[in-house]
Amino acid sequence: MAEPASIFVVDDDPDLRELLGELLAEEGYAARLVENGRKALDLLASGVRPALILLDLMMPEMNGWQFLEAQRGSDRFRDIPVVVMTASRGFEDGTTSAVEILYKPVALERLIEAVERHAPRA
Repeated sequence: MAEPASIFVVDDDPDLRELLGELLAEEGYAARLVENGRKALDLLASGVRPALILLDLMMPEMNGWQFLEAQRGSDRFRDIPVVVMTASRGFEDGTTSAVEILYKPVALERLIEAVERHAPRA
């Protein structure tokens, strides 16, 4: 049996991180819960390579915008798809380098559909 696809959940809200981690596990994914962009970047640099990154934009230490800039500037990580989850409104496709933007509060069904589009199960 194939390893489950790994998903980074990068959000500073611990309750939301836990909820999404549990949901992804129930759906057959391996979730890695990360509290900010700096720690996510450190994990990538250490060789951990997820199939997809779910990314909040507004976080302390390193926000989602800063993470996206660093990720896209790296030959090693730029091809990892990112789905942005944000409470901010008004983003259009092409505003970020994300493959998709989901607005909080995100319907869990919609989130799983996005994950399956960008990180299909093996």
